[in-house]
Amino acid sequence: STISLPHSRFYLCAIDHLVRPPLLMAHGDFALLAANDSGASSGAGKADAVDRARRQELLQAAFREAHAKVDLTSWTWLVQGRFAAGFIVLLLLMRVVAWSQGNIPGYSVLGIHFLTTGADLCCACCAVPLFVGGSRGYCVRSGCVGPALTLIFSMSMVDIGALVSFLLVDTPRPLAPESERSAVDLLEAVMGVWDFALIASVALELALCASAWRLYRELRVAGLYPPGSNPAIGMEKEDEVSWMELVCEAEDAKYMRQQWQQHFSCLGDVPKQDGAQAAIDDGMP
Repeated sequence: STISLPHSRFYLCAIDHLVRPPLLMAHGDFALLAANDSGASSGAGKADAVDRARRQELLQAAFREAHAKVDLTSWTWLVQGRFAAGFIVLLLLMRVVAWSQGNIPGYSVLGIHFLTTGADLCCACCAVPLFVGGSRGYCVRSGCVGPALTLIFSMSMVDIGALVSFLLVDTPRPLAPESERSAVDLLEAVMGVWDFALIASVALELALCASAWRLYRELRVAGLYPPGSNPAIGMEKEDEVSWMELVCEAEDAKYMRQQWQQHFSCLGDVPKQDGAQAAIDDGMP
């Protein structure tokens, strides 16, 4: 049988009243759950931010402590390096003044003096920023301490080679007649201003190389070098800073040291045999 229009409207209203409250309740539950989730996420974000700030503060405290330690243990080497770099600059100026006054070395040793002058110039360019800035300077932050140390060491070896060559090929200057000689002429015939500058250059560059090595080792031990190191953990021991880092990077020096130790440990594990047993193993009758 068919349902009249008023009856159909009655049934629709009843269905609407029965269905709508559960739907509204479901929407309210979803809103409450979303609010709880957002509150939990905001609380976790605040906890992470506090934890991150605490770690940052501890790291900054470790850096301050490491810098204070390096400043305390390496101030003598910083002062020595600054004095050596300053005197090298004075040697360069002295050579320029001597050249401008016409005091030019002989042709046989001109190349040697040119070589040692270039070595002094390279050492001054590398050492002045390093020793003026110290442990907080741009050289340490940019990772240039290792290359600067290698260059200073190389120029020191070049200077020593130039001095040895000078002692082999140099000859005394001819003297005036005996009646016109003076003590200054006799001294200049044996050693001139360029010769004194060469000897002083070797001594100053060796002092500069020693100071740069000491500063580099203190930075490594304190965990301030290479850049990106964490001074709070994993500080290098003083005996673990290899002398091979004078000419190569720290990772390469560590790898070569490990290979060297493994090689000799393998040789040490080989059992010793007497002559008869070795002959039997070799297949001899």
